[in-house]
Amino acid sequence: MQRLVLVRHGHAQDAEDGLSDMARALTDKGRKKARKAARGLAGLCGGVDLLVSSPLLRALQTADILDEQLNVARREEVDWLSPMSDPAAALTWAASRDEELIMLVGHEPHLNRTVGLALTGEPQSMLEFKKSAAAMLEFDDRAEPGAGRLRWFLAPSQLGRHPLDADAG
Repeated sequence: MQRLVLVRHGHAQDAEDGLSDMARALTDKGRKKARKAARGLAGLCGGVDLLVSSPLLRALQTADILDEQLNVARREEVDWLSPMSDPAAALTWAASRDEELIMLVGHEPHLNRTVGLALTGEPQSMLEFKKSAAAMLEFDDRAEPGAGRLRWFLAPSQLGRHPLDADAG
């Protein structure tokens, strides 16, 4: 069995601030919500065999926060997690890996279309990935289009209320 956890980056600086898309950093609010989500994900996932992130700063910073909270064996940065990348690349890449639990930190619409491809075989948008939201896909063997099952999909507020989160209220 192979499991993919897809995580959208936290709240970031606005593009109107004159920054390139690559350089937009997490805001204080984004860091706080990402930490709460990471604590919830730690309770749900425990250890992660491989943490993979987009090269955009806000995704890298979100991955740093996840890395602090989860037991991460390895970490990588890949271009195919960029916002407009082909979702088939994510599933093809995952199918070539031996890791059982892989966490992908990326962007919309890529994550949403990856879920659609995994569940239906078509890269269609199916969910609303709010910032710091996460979804787990399961595959009986390895990742492939149309062969996935949605194990869970949680908004950041739901992850933040995880029993292991001392700040949840």
